[in-house]
Amino acid sequence: MAIEALRKKSPRQVHDDISAYAERYTDHDWRAWLGAGEEGRAALFGSLLRKWQATRPLAMRRVREDAAHEPPFLDELLAVALKELPVLGDLTVMTIPTRTADQTDALDRLWHILRQLPTSGAATCVGITKAVLLVTDGRIGPALDSQVRRALHVARAKTCEAWLTFLQDVAEDIAAFEAMHGTLSEAAPPQWAHVGYGRLYDMALGPR
Repeated sequence: MAIEALRKKSPRQVHDDISAYAERYTDHDWRAWLGAGEEGRAALFGSLLRKWQATRPLAMRRVREDAAHEPPFLDELLAVALKELPVLGDLTVMTIPTRTADQTDALDRLWHILRQLPTSGAATCVGITKAVLLVTDGRIGPALDSQVRRALHVARAKTCEAWLTFLQDVAEDIAAFEAMHGTLSEAAPPQWAHVGYGRLYDMALGPR
């Protein structure tokens, strides 16, 4: 069944929904991430994901200097994940449907790298997609938390293949909205117009 969450909204509704997104996740968290330098970025990665309850109820890995668990450490996982970015290039949620085979392989590797976020067990799509949103600076999203899943009437993605199918449906939803109303960026509040489409879509559906 097609996802029709965005295409059923007017530009005014999208603007208001993004404006109403919880400030604790925008003004502080997102700006902190986008403005972070290389030093301390891994610690911030963990701090934000813990705040966002990405692996709840499982404990999340820590960076090497703070860890009281066996490897891999969070900074190591992030470093490995970032190595996939050159393969992904400028891929966004909008271009997921036309991705190359190499990009599909990179996304699959990213999925399996980020499954290791907890100290035991494996992260679900909730933690993985929240981490992907950060790693790609908002280009690929939304995060599949419970609120977004309820808004979209979708179940948890248990595999990378299911996640990619979901992202294709999101891309179609955004494209349908833009065909009727102009770009999603134009509908967003000016201070967020520069944000990646994965993040904007997330903000249009996320916590208030």
